[in-house]
Amino acid sequence: MDPAYRNKKIVDLTEEEARTLAFLGPNVAQGVRDMVDKVRADPTNLGSSTCFMIDCINRRYAPQARPQDTVGSPTFPASPTFPTSPTISEADTLYSQLSNDSEALTIVSPALISKFEMTYWYHGISGNPPKLMWRSDFESNPFPLPALGARFFKIPQKTAHGVFDTPLNAVWGTVAPQILASMKAHGLKYSALKTVRFSTVEDGKEETLGPVVVWIAVRPDTTSAEAIDNVTVEWYEGSVERLVGPPLMNVEDNTSPIFGLNHPFNTGLGIPIARQSDDAQGTLTLLFREMKASNGDASDRILALTNKHVASVDTTTPYELDVANPQHILVCEVLKLKSGGANSTALGRKQTALDAQNEDNATLQAFFEEVQANWQDINGRRLGEVDWAPEISVRVDDRNYTRDIAAFVVNGEKLENFERNIVDLGNQYSVGKLEDLFWPIATIRENRKIPADLQLPITRALPRRLVNSPDTEDKNGDPLYIVAKYGGTTKLTLGRYSGMEAYTCTDLGLESRDVVVYNYGKNSVDFSDHGDSGSLIFTGSGDGLAIMHSGMPRGMNNHVTYGTPLWWVIEQILVQYPHAEFYGITYTLD
Repeated sequence: MDPAYRNKKIVDLTEEEARTLAFLGPNVAQGVRDMVDKVRADPTNLGSSTCFMIDCINRRYAPQARPQDTVGSPTFPASPTFPTSPTISEADTLYSQLSNDSEALTIVSPALISKFEMTYWYHGISGNPPKLMWRSDFESNPFPLPALGARFFKIPQKTAHGVFDTPLNAVWGTVAPQILASMKAHGLKYSALKTVRFSTVEDGKEETLGPVVVWIAVRPDTTSAEAIDNVTVEWYEGSVERLVGPPLMNVEDNTSPIFGLNHPFNTGLGIPIARQSDDAQGTLTLLFREMKASNGDASDRILALTNKHVASVDTTTPYELDVANPQHILVCEVLKLKSGGANSTALGRKQTALDAQNEDNATLQAFFEEVQANWQDINGRRLGEVDWAPEISVRVDDRNYTRDIAAFVVNGEKLENFERNIVDLGNQYSVGKLEDLFWPIATIRENRKIPADLQLPITRALPRRLVNSPDTEDKNGDPLYIVAKYGGTTKLTLGRYSGMEAYTCTDLGLESRDVVVYNYGKNSVDFSDHGDSGSLIFTGSGDGLAIMHSGMPRGMNNHVTYGTPLWWVIEQILVQYPHAEFYGITYTLD
């Protein structure tokens, strides 16, 4: 448009100027005319709307010929039209409401984003994605809107990807603090600052990978579009939240009839745990041996790692073992125990379907009888006692990682079957399927293997220098880092490591740096949920990446997971237990 009109207000235009600029007239989209009329009718509240704003709207409402249009016939759409396809949105009711609401499809000042776009811009990154507040590329990257009342419209679907091998990776540690300083100077209260690349699938088109996005979550109800419309980023609202007997059984071979059913009670990592005081749930990260006590004497104590907010109700004060009043950690909190027992229904179906396999049926029945007899009593479910649980802190050193860890001494009788830190991958996926998910490219997959028994040893803490070096790529050759975790709530899930650390801030004002993992994709479950805190995040090669501690839930879903680098956590453990040995897990402290 003419630069002379770029900052001119709509209320100051003459009728002739408005027509010349294609803001009024019979060939102008109804949504644009409605916007101009609303601005003129309410100059007090909308008088700041400029020609540039309306021009951006006009570009989105560019007429498109419909199949029934004939050559030479004029097309004056009341709203934009797009190729049709079956609706795939899982929020059919909401879609119906928005697509039949002209105001929801109207782009309004000051955000220049319609309610429909706000709702569906992040469609696909989780079952209930956050709403977009503002993005800087709305002019060059318009979002398709359905025709008013359209019944068939395929909403673009996004997947969040990590960012690797870009100029920003090398300077993120310098740039991110500068962004935060600028935000604070403008009075903006943030929850998370991170980077991401979104791939998008539109109707009838190939998947495309977008540019690097600086993705900012602000504290709910603290920021409006007016405050952020001059920053080249994407903004949304969100808050960081903590996602809070007899010997354990052997990890079964995958040919065993109880394979996958005994996970709450075996010695694979990811055991669901709970503090006895209030049954708040979490997950066991890994185990280590003390080897020598603080006085130098030999020690045979075995300790387990989890989050501070899992082990302690009070996360603001340090705790060390109080023999007179110990804090007990239980195996498998009540709900998990009940869900484990609920597999008896599946057992019944399996017994019906496999009447000929009497031996398997007898084994299954014996398993459930053992659970009923030995794991219902709280005393029998005690896994250990909290030994060390420092307060949650983000100021341990100048790296500002989140220290949210606790160690508890494990009852040796519970570990008669424990050999090493392994992840029992369960029975959700076959070996071949997991290899396809971890390493999508066949040529890379040839040299990577998931153990045939689905018992993945954790052999090292991924060094910091390798955390930013992806071990695979996608079909387009772009760098990729697929990770997984086994949590007490969501079991085995896979996700996409972000590549660059997030800068997060809790509602209490604690600012930290954290590892970021995005959900694997639209058709996958969320990477984490409440009860998964403490889960070890690992690669398909058996490298430990991080200990999970929080996420950013919205409703029943969670689109991003945060954790603390495992190599740094081990560094903190060695301060308290200087002779600790991690059952063969190697590490480099850098």
